[in-house]
Formats: sequence, C-alpha cells, structure tokens
Amino acid sequence: MLLLAIMLVSLQLNAQTLRADARLDTNSILIGDQVKFHIRLQVPETTPFVWPTIGDTLPEHLEVVSASKIDTTRLGDGYMNVEQILTLTAFDSGYYVVKPLRFEYGEDRNSSMETEPYLLNVFTVEVDTTLAIKPIKGPMAAPITFAEMLPWILGFLILIVVGGLLFYYLKKKKQKEPIRFAPPKPKIPPHRLALDELEKLKNEKLWQHDKLKDYYTRLTDILRVYIEGRFKITAMEMTSWEIIHAFAGARIEKENLIMLREILEEADMVKFAKYKPLPDIHERMMSSAVVFVKNTANGILENQNKTKAELAETKAEIQTA
Repeated sequence: MLLLAIMLVSLQLNAQTLRADARLDTNSILIGDQVKFHIRLQVPETTPFVWPTIGDTLPEHLEVVSASKIDTTRLGDGYMNVEQILTLTAFDSGYYVVKPLRFEYGEDRNSSMETEPYLLNVFTVEVDTTLAIKPIKGPMAAPITFAEMLPWILGFLILIVVGGLLFYYLKKKKQKEPIRFAPPKPKIPPHRLALDELEKLKNEKLWQHDKLKDYYTRLTDILRVYIEGRFKITAMEMTSWEIIHAFAGARIEKENLIMLREILEEADMVKFAKYKPLPDIHERMMSSAVVFVKNTANGILENQNKTKAELAETKAEIQTA
C-alpha cells in the first residue's frame, strides 16, 4: 500500500509539472490552403527531454511547408515553455489524422507524454458538372505603371526633336540656304538702363518729400551699376574715393570725372553726415548724373596715345579739384 501511494503521488506530481499539447488553428481547410500547427511543452528547467521528430507523425498527404525554430520561454518558479509552430498544407482532399506527438523526458528518457490526436478535413471546391467545360484562362497581364512608361515617353520625345532638327537641316541644305536659329535678344545698353532709372527717380520726387537719404542712395546706386556695366569697374563694392581712383587711368574726359566726384561726395555728405543741401543742389546732382551718363556712353577718348605724364597730371587735377 505504501508503494502504491508513493507511485500515485509521483504520477500526480509529474502531471502537475509536465504538460504537452498540440493544436491546429482550424480543423478544415480548402485544398492547397495552409494551417498553423502549434506544439507546446511545459517542463521544469532541470528536466531533460527529447523533442519529437515531426516528419514521422504526419500523414502521407499532409506536407510541412515551414517550421519555426524551437522557442523557449522562462515561466518562473523553475519552469519553461518550449514551443514550435508548423505550417501544414495538403493537395488532396480527405480526412487526415494528425497523430499524437510523443515527448520523452527524464534522465534515462524512460518517461514519456503524448499530445492528443487531431482530425483535419481537407475539402475541394464543388464543381457543377451540368455546366459546359470552359477553356483554361491564360495569365492575366499586370497594369502598366507610369514609371514603366516614362523611359519610352522620353525616348519618343527625344526622337521627335532629333527628327525635326534633321528634317530642318536637310531642307535647308537642299535649298542651299544658310541654317539660322533665333538670335539672342539684344541686351539693353548700360547707358540706356541708367537714363531710364534716372528718369524714374526724378518722377518719384523723393527729395521733394524730404527723403533725401533715399534719393541720394538711389542716385549713386544707378551710377554705380552703370559704371560696372560700361567700364567693368566693380563700383558697387567700392567707396566713392576708390571709384574716382579707379577712373584715373580710364581715359575719359577730366570734366566727367570731376562731375562724378562732386555727385558722390554730395551723396556721402547726405547719407553719412546728415547734410541737407539746398533744393537747387538736388536738381543739379540729377542733371549732372544724366550728363555724366550721356557724355561717357561713348566717351572714351579717341586719342589713345596719352603719355603716362598726362595721365598722372589728370589724376592730380582730379584729387585737388
């Protein structure tokens, strides 16, 4: 009796500590479909066990599509959960019995535990035999995307352009006419731009509205832009004194340089010293700017043989004027 009681207690403890089960996601699938088969074993961490060989337990017509890795998760209190997921499929209809999986455990592998068997129904689509047999449909064409068509569209446009140019060339060659393309739009001369801007500034009447700084800033900026376009001097980045010095060897009339110097100095006095000239000075500076532009539009001296001494003399006169 004592031995029987010990055996019963041992069996009860084993039943509490080890548990194996397996289940299917569903018990019926359509032929060719797939179903998940979950295998799980709960066992103490110190108990050795043998995982079953899956290929020997499945029916002949039930195929294993894929098998996950055997995953182990610690549950606490010295237990762990071991799980694997199989993906099954069948290509023949019928009923298939998934046999029990056998787990062996213990030091000598002399103990075992099995899962419950499962029945899987694989059915096919019902066919109406009263209807006529239809031919097999061919593969369906996938819709063409814009990204696939883009290289062809670009190639077609390039072909049209090249073809048009070739046709134009051959036509002109046959008619013995020179090949002409549209000439570039002529640039507006610097002096024309300057005179237009000066006229616009004059009509705005800034100094009449006591906007002296704005007036002289605009006036000198117009002249600086003109000087850059006409004489290739970076006047926008120079001070008034640097501009005058840059003109010293430019071979333009001395009177024009003196006129420019007077405009720049008057503007500097207004902008930086808050000087307020009389109204007639404002009008004279505008007139001097117009005269300077007109005189220097084509004002390079025809005499290109000035000596260095003459140029130096001109420079000295400008500085002392």
